[in-house]
Amino acid sequence: MINLWFEESYWSYRNGVVSGPEKVVRNFIKSLEQENVPYSINKDKYKFNFLMQYEHDIAYQKHEKLEHESCFIGPQWTWNPLSNFLFENPQYYNKLIVPSDWVRDLVIDKCGLSSDKIISWPVGIEIPSRKKDIEIDCLVYFKRRSKEELSLVENFLKSKGVTYKIIQYGSYTEKEFLDICNKVKYCFLLNGTESQGIAVQEIMASNTPLLVWDLTEWTDRGDEWRCPATSIPYWGSECGEVFYHYSELEDAFVKFQSSLDDYTSQKYIEENLSLKKSLEKFLKILKSNGQEE
Repeated sequence: MINLWFEESYWSYRNGVVSGPEKVVRNFIKSLEQENVPYSINKDKYKFNFLMQYEHDIAYQKHEKLEHESCFIGPQWTWNPLSNFLFENPQYYNKLIVPSDWVRDLVIDKCGLSSDKIISWPVGIEIPSRKKDIEIDCLVYFKRRSKEELSLVENFLKSKGVTYKIIQYGSYTEKEFLDICNKVKYCFLLNGTESQGIAVQEIMASNTPLLVWDLTEWTDRGDEWRCPATSIPYWGSECGEVFYHYSELEDAFVKFQSSLDDYTSQKYIEENLSLKKSLEKFLKILKSNGQEE
């Protein structure tokens, strides 16, 4: 029932490192296959069209050949002339899809797109079947934060006698990442803002509690585009603890340690972001916008 449109040439293959755009496409295809939903890849076979990447001229040319009422675009588009086309010409597609609510609010507030043309939807997360095999205390997940903040975290963990391993975004293979998630008691998340945060949710899916030094704003495009944002757009209290300033770390750590056995982050993923749950949400989007299942 779904024609998927994307460009494999946009993915970056680097010694087993899986890019975010590839992960979105791969996980969505896994959800379709798991639930036996028919699909095609870059072929106009079914009525419904889903442009999963909207980055290059090829994507634009494909879009122009599709029926606009059956065309949904996203969640992988970026700030470039093509995105300006999307904002200025909403009549050329049914809905623009973004990965989370804060990104939806950003596009509505800063880009002038009507709220009825944009929907937030997260791709599904695969839940591992293997059990934990603990070897060290803590995984420090480091992405788009300062070296000074990382030093503060390391010194704090050392002062508490915590064994830890740092893994930095872009420097690991998928296998290395999943292996380390299986070997730690918990994760210290030192992360920039996330539109969805697939890697974060994969940590959660491994049933690893998170202690999160969160952010409150997206500032990537300067003050003119500044808006409320977060490192954890999908989150529940059962996933761990959150703090916002280094001065709050001590209290947050004590509370976190005292509740380690009570967190159930994998259950949160199962109930909100599994492959099955994500696809169910997506099919509801189609149905509510006049597209046959």
